Amino acid sequence: MEQDEVSLRPCVLAVDGNSLAHRAFHASNPAEREGAWMADMVVRIIASVWWAGPFDAVIVGFDHEVNVRKQADPGYKAGRAEKDPELEESLARLPGDIEAVGFTVVCEHGMEADDVLASVVTRAKDQALDVVLLSSDRDLTAQVSDTVTLLRPRSTMSDLIVTDPARVRADYGIDPSQYVDFAAMRGDASDGLRGVHGIGPKIAARLLRDNGTIEKLYANLHNLLPVHEAKLRAGREEVDRNLALMTPITSVPVDPMAAVVNGLDPEALDAGLVGLGLGRAAGQLRRAMTEPQQPPMPPVPQEAPDEVFVRPQPKAFVPVEDVEQSSLF
Repeated sequence: MEQDEVSLRPCVLAVDGNSLAHRAFHASNPAEREGAWMADMVVRIIASVWWAGPFDAVIVGFDHEVNVRKQADPGYKAGRAEKDPELEESLARLPGDIEAVGFTVVCEHGMEADDVLASVVTRAKDQALDVVLLSSDRDLTAQVSDTVTLLRPRSTMSDLIVTDPARVRADYGIDPSQYVDFAAMRGDASDGLRGVHGIGPKIAARLLRDNGTIEKLYANLHNLLPVHEAKLRAGREEVDRNLALMTPITSVPVDPMAAVVNGLDPEALDAGLVGLGLGRAAGQLRRAMTEPQQPPMPPVPQEAPDEVFVRPQPKAFVPVEDVEQSSLF
């Protein structure tokens, strides 16, 4: 597809609501956690990435309290610390507030926010829409394509990794479509998922480059180096478990085209935010939607950054005027 054709396609911002909620909570001042404070911070985060659009719709996905993966495997995410009760309370309120603002909210029984975003991507392909994903979760790397970009913030929103297919190949040595297979071999300690002992990221990437997929790799074990064959045979149970838990569920009922058709009315969004007492967020979102922007400058890298920031084409920067919670941005 020609670049001019792509630029004319509608673009949807699909947001991992739980990821942004945790980020907002840990960057907030406890004394200011009143009313719709979390919605205020989440909307301001969304406004801060408007340079990656403009967007024709915003869809915010949330984890459901029932998790089908935990039901299938109690060890999934079992090692994570219990959520702060105040975080739980604010997170329970957040979807309603975000919906009151005027954004599309999706929370499906048994599903995680990742599943919502993966479902948006799947439907958007059929509907000829571009998608920008906003989440701290690396697992969404698998959704990246020529029409899907992942914005993955690290310590702050200025420290933002912009992930397209070239970035995935540079960072991991694989195509985005191979990321779930790659992660299944590598494992994910944050989710309590062990990988194949002795097969690190570099070897996993090389094995996938040579074989294409996990399925083809295991069918070709007899042609591998004996040391790799032995490790992959010993780790087959972990790989199968990881694939079952890491593979996104793309059947969540979500219609990004309907969200595009409904559109984003700046006046309605403004009224929704003001109605929640969020005048500051209303002002920031209004400026983001009506004035040209460019991404913020990334922080100076430390001694050995794990990744290198790739800066998109600049437009015109609208600075954050608020000093409160400035570390978030």
